[in-house]
Amino acid sequence: MPRRLLAFILVLFVVSLTVVLVSGCLRRAAQPSDPVVIGQSGSGPQTSGLRLATFNAEFLFDGRDGDGQATFAWKDDPVLARAHRDSIARVVRAINADVVMLQEVENLETLELLATETLSDMGYTAYLVNGRDTFTGQDVGLLSRLPVDEIGRTDERVPVGMTRQEYGVSKNMWARLDLGGIPTTLIGVHFLARPDDIERKPRREAQAEVIRRLVEQEMAAGRAVAVLGDFNDFDPRVLDRAGSAPITDVLATIQRAGPGLEDDLRNVAADVPQSERYTAYYDRNRNDEIDAGELSSLDHLLLSPQLYRTLRAVDFVHLHDPRYVSDHFPVVATLGLP
Repeated sequence: MPRRLLAFILVLFVVSLTVVLVSGCLRRAAQPSDPVVIGQSGSGPQTSGLRLATFNAEFLFDGRDGDGQATFAWKDDPVLARAHRDSIARVVRAINADVVMLQEVENLETLELLATETLSDMGYTAYLVNGRDTFTGQDVGLLSRLPVDEIGRTDERVPVGMTRQEYGVSKNMWARLDLGGIPTTLIGVHFLARPDDIERKPRREAQAEVIRRLVEQEMAAGRAVAVLGDFNDFDPRVLDRAGSAPITDVLATIQRAGPGLEDDLRNVAADVPQSERYTAYYDRNRNDEIDAGELSSLDHLLLSPQLYRTLRAVDFVHLHDPRYVSDHFPVVATLGLP
């Protein structure tokens, strides 16, 4: 090849590369604030103690026939479903929690696959109580290294607003266990989606009332309580990264479960800088990019006072890309308990 032609090709390559880099920088500079994203490297929480976590695993299904009526990429495909399960397992391994409440789990068998396929060395036992969501087929499940005394769910239904309609929490479970000598009830929830949908507001508030009554019942029995999961709603007192304001009183309803102000449940998110308070990604403009305003906090971990007093650290664990693993991130609370 003539030297002049080779030199021309080299110059053309350098110019093209410069254009690509500059355009990429301009596109990033045009975003009001870059999200803290979020790679495949790093490690989970490092503080020693007893760790509680919640994580929406986004359709943790087995890929066999009967995967519900909703649509997702690995539906009815066992190979893709296994790949997704393995990616969720890597997140669970990274957070290394003693107790993990998981949302969007198909059934106990699938949760047991998660615990035994790639997490067999973690010491988890799987627990799940079949729910009432017939459309998605999703349930709430629990992985625990600690002995669990009893599990169940609430099927209570309450009036929706001022109507005669009644509504409950189709996806929930509770587990009674001992946390470092403290008798405790963990209540896992997954509430109705779309926090800004005004038509869904009364039903999600009814769900909150159902859980408030369960919290009140457990506290009256002398048990500490943690409510954790995907609330699909915002906390008005602990604003997330985007400053999201709720249209409901869901968080306030559950937090005031005790008989007095001193018994209110506390959101562990208050111990995290606001810039790091995001647990969910919603691609609002469907451009497959993580743009400003598309990260918010829908997942919460609420502790009754006896547990909150032992809180040592809180981590919103942003180790994975929410476009390819799960569209939610784990929340981990480390308690100063054995």
